Amino acid sequence: MYVVSVINYKGGVGKTTVTANLGAELANRGMKVLLIDLDPQASLTFGFYDPDDWRERLRDGRTVKRWYDGLREGEPVVTLGDLVVSPGPANSRLSGAGRLDLIASHLQLVDIDLALARSVAGGEEYDAELFRVRGSLAEGLLADGLDPYDLVLIDCPPNFNVVTQSAIIASDHLVIPAKADYLSTLGIDYLHGNVRELVEQYNADARRFATVRRHQKVAPGVAGVVFTMIQLLSRQPIATHQSYMDQVRNLGLPVFSTALRENVTLYATNTPRGVPVVLRDRVTVPAVRDELRQLATEFLDNLQPDRRPR
Repeated sequence: MYVVSVINYKGGVGKTTVTANLGAELANRGMKVLLIDLDPQASLTFGFYDPDDWRERLRDGRTVKRWYDGLREGEPVVTLGDLVVSPGPANSRLSGAGRLDLIASHLQLVDIDLALARSVAGGEEYDAELFRVRGSLAEGLLADGLDPYDLVLIDCPPNFNVVTQSAIIASDHLVIPAKADYLSTLGIDYLHGNVRELVEQYNADARRFATVRRHQKVAPGVAGVVFTMIQLLSRQPIATHQSYMDQVRNLGLPVFSTALRENVTLYATNTPRGVPVVLRDRVTVPAVRDELRQLATEFLDNLQPDRRPR
């Protein structure tokens, strides 16, 4: 099982769009994919489930909040596998033996993040407890019931709080969606630096607090930065966007050659509800769907060869 977090400090850059469509396309190619929505805005969840359906079927017992609730109290009362749901409309569009599942988010997940932070905010056992919380999701993904998945994609909130840190520690790689503008470019370098510091600290803490003798070293890499909401002129990014894209390449980070063009109407529509753009039979701009499929191919090519999902 390969775990990838989709992350950016800045909101509104297409994280959820990338997560949903990347997962859907890979599932359509025969992979078993699990999406985890860690963003309290729950945009990924509501992309697959109507809010009324979420309230009736998922809110009280089938969201990731329930798992983090238990973690705050010491031990989760359910496994992550207990929370998995299968969005019907999306799965009905898949060809072959692939599968697309989801662990839904909750609007109160932001409270859990604050509660987890408070639980490690002082006392002599601060470092040990912080190490436990940061490593909790990685441990949770080893639970029974998650073995069949080839790939886990985590839609992270636009922050660097404890829940986000747990996603990074659980990940093999990160995908960073970004707009080609000043704030996104600035944030990418800052994010990359914070990830390095987090990983170094966690690995150092593992030598002190890990309960197993040979604790696996955490080393998530950046699979790539994917530029979104690009404006094109003669099939090429406009000059302003190209300038910011080049700046990110100059940081030394891998950048996907596939960029996603801006199309607010197509990405925002809920028709058909619960079906990502990449799975829709009819789209007004087929090139948008083609770009998403190209991104999925490039994503697989960018994974470590010895860890690539099969």
